[in-house]
Amino acid sequence: MRKFLRVFYRPVEKFFNNLRFRHKFFVLYFSCVIIPLIVTDAIILNAVYQQEINTIKYDMEYVAGVYQNYFENMLSSDVTLAESVNMNPKINDFVVNRYDTGYDFVSEYYDVINDSFLETTSGLNRNSIVIYADNDTMLDSQFVKKLSGVYTQKWYQDFIKSGRKDLISAYYDVDETNEFRSKRKFYYVKRMDYERESGVAKLVVIGHDSSTLQSNLKSFNSKYPAYVIIDDYVVFSTLGDSIIYREQVNLKNKNNVVKSVTIAGAKVDIIIVNEERIISSAIKDNWEIGLLLIIFTVIVPFFMLSVIENTVIKRIAILENAFGSEKTNTFNSIKNVEGNDELASLMNKYNRMVDITNELVTTVYKDKIKEQESDIARQKAELLALQSQINPHFMFNALESIRMHSLLKGETETASMVDKLAVMERQNVEWGRDFVTIKKEIESIEAYLALQSYRFGDRLSFDIDVEKDCELYEVPKLTVVTFVENACVHGIESKATQGWIFVRVYKGEKELFIEVEDTGEGMTEDKVKEMVKDIEEASIETIKNRKHVGILNACLRLKMVTGHTVKFDIESEEGVGLSVIIRIPLDKLKKATEVE
Repeated sequence: MRKFLRVFYRPVEKFFNNLRFRHKFFVLYFSCVIIPLIVTDAIILNAVYQQEINTIKYDMEYVAGVYQNYFENMLSSDVTLAESVNMNPKINDFVVNRYDTGYDFVSEYYDVINDSFLETTSGLNRNSIVIYADNDTMLDSQFVKKLSGVYTQKWYQDFIKSGRKDLISAYYDVDETNEFRSKRKFYYVKRMDYERESGVAKLVVIGHDSSTLQSNLKSFNSKYPAYVIIDDYVVFSTLGDSIIYREQVNLKNKNNVVKSVTIAGAKVDIIIVNEERIISSAIKDNWEIGLLLIIFTVIVPFFMLSVIENTVIKRIAILENAFGSEKTNTFNSIKNVEGNDELASLMNKYNRMVDITNELVTTVYKDKIKEQESDIARQKAELLALQSQINPHFMFNALESIRMHSLLKGETETASMVDKLAVMERQNVEWGRDFVTIKKEIESIEAYLALQSYRFGDRLSFDIDVEKDCELYEVPKLTVVTFVENACVHGIESKATQGWIFVRVYKGEKELFIEVEDTGEGMTEDKVKEMVKDIEEASIETIKNRKHVGILNACLRLKMVTGHTVKFDIESEEGVGLSVIIRIPLDKLKKATEVE
């Protein structure tokens, strides 16, 4: 047994060792308080629930029995009354006789009515008692009418279709022309077969007034919704006249009480519906006990748990946070240590340890970092010094010699080209700086376009317009030249006719605008979108994986020095040209004190 408990105990212990203190207390609370409370309350609630069910079922059964007795008595009375009319020989003779004149009929009619029970029974919980006979010599009156006049009535059609001797017919007579004339109909119909040899079809029909029926049934004062349904028609509903058909009643409720009466071929269903929530009703009746249970089994334990959390868990959290994070690599002292228990003693010892540890971190770790930073700065300075020493002065001396020899030989055009090339190369190989003024950049552009003019001849023309106030702003070296080179190579070079390149630099209210426009071949809309996407997603990694990186390199450098605030607007039309507008916020640019 102990071995079994040990096997079970070890995984549980391991599980709890991985839980935080707060979670451990909550597990304790739920396992020792909440779960027993749920089990106990479930037993109590189930007993209350069963008692409520039995009480409600008894009440519903009683109400259903009252409605059942009412309908049984009413329908039994209809059957007895109809049979009395059927067995009355004087009434049978009256409805089968043939009358020569209306006077003869009326004279005989009052004699029969006064001598029978029809007048005394009509109106007693009924709307009408009418005898219908297939005798055209009769006149329609209160108690006797021609059968031919009801051939279209639904109750008559139901009776003929059933083939029975008697029938209960209930339906809702819909008047489509006037909804206020629509009425509930409820009839008991019986065939009069006392004298068959007469050959005259006779029916006795007992009709019930729907308003009287509703009034009588509502007088029972049922607190539950009640329905009386014959076939698919609701004869009576405690919810009013809006409930007409069976499908409107919730028959799937398992709490319903249903009683049925079968009379004259009709099944009368009496349905009592319980729509109340029994549990909520029980809670309302016993709310004082429920409140005490909540106070002593939930609120009090939860309050004690909060107190323990404040004295233990929160102080452990303070101690944990005091150790700092991996990013800071520091330990923080705990201020205002409260209490005299084991945790307070641990916090005080921790504070003493923090003083020693932080001092060691300051003297060893931080000093080492500073030393490493100094080494890196020194190495960078040495690298720049080395780079500055390898400027190819010999190349400029060689270019100058070529230019001078060209002048001596009278080749002024060649000398000019060499001079322009020297200007460009001098800017390309200067290692110490990455920024130049707009004026210097424009000088490189003018040299580049002049060289390209020698190549293209009359096919290339250019115009450069720079506002005087923009010349001292500094931009990354060779960024604008790159866009001009792109305009020459991809715009003008592939065009057979003359092309122009325009370079404009001007200042707006908050931005510096640099425009490079050409009248070359241009690009398709898809190519422009692809170019914009490449510029937006430009990074060091993407440049490493590309062949042609001039434009992306320039854009990336501009984005890096402006904190990604520079904007590039590109517009192009195939066969017309391309326009690039670079918008740089002025607060991201430095301005030289004087033109170099």
